[in-house]
Amino acid sequence: MPKIGIVTDNTCDIDPKQLEEMGIGYVSLYVKWKGKFERAVDIDTDDFYEFLITSDYIPATSQPTPQDFEEVYKQMLKDYDELISVHLSGKLSGTYNSARIAAKEVDEKRIHIVESYEATWGLGYLVLELKKLIDSGDYNVEELKSFVEHFQEKVNVYFTVGSLNYLAKGGRIGKATAFVGSMLNIKPLLKLENGEILPVKRIRGYNKIIKELTSLAMEEKGKGELKNITVEHTGSLKLGGDLLDELVKLGVPREKIIFEPMDIIIGMHLGPDSGGIVTTWE
Repeated sequence: MPKIGIVTDNTCDIDPKQLEEMGIGYVSLYVKWKGKFERAVDIDTDDFYEFLITSDYIPATSQPTPQDFEEVYKQMLKDYDELISVHLSGKLSGTYNSARIAAKEVDEKRIHIVESYEATWGLGYLVLELKKLIDSGDYNVEELKSFVEHFQEKVNVYFTVGSLNYLAKGGRIGKATAFVGSMLNIKPLLKLENGEILPVKRIRGYNKIIKELTSLAMEEKGKGELKNITVEHTGSLKLGGDLLDELVKLGVPREKIIFEPMDIIIGMHLGPDSGGIVTTWE
């Protein structure tokens, strides 16, 4: 059985130190703020969200370059026979395409670029589950690729935003453009499905959006057994905390829930006062 490694990117929300400890390679997307491009992994999350809240300027993002990927691939191939490279949904970023270009330059027979259709902890849980399968030694590359391609069928990603302006400016709004211009006293409920941001419904009232978002995130998939759950926010502890409290009211053990700010690349495109819930199922 060949030795198989994983490469991902910072939008998976797994701490880079943990990725390194697990032997998982990663690349970072870039953020342009304060007049220059910086790697997202080099920016303090709390500082960035504070900047986003207080500034009228909306930072820009950029995918990793093919050269960024080439560097990681060459290093990883010193230790692994083959690589599975899984990244932020290709419908949300050019990261997937940069990976494909780099793989052709390095060794496309040994590097397998697989579309995840995911973002944030949807991608993170995919990477962690993939690592477990590889470590078990029971799966070949084709079986692992199939696992990645079908993982989205066991994931719920629901969220709301303080304003659709950030998604609209970044071009990531997808079919949720139907909500633009109708935000007065209305909160949009959105989801990530097939790698694309889609509208679910408009909801009047803050308390109602908390209950509806939580209810949808907890809809069972697969065999119906909740495996992982994360509440994420863009620096808004109130929104995140209220989602967390609602989950606990529904009977989810507090110790089972990851609660944290989301990666700044995704968070920047959602904007301040945004947050959501990611669940995965057996």
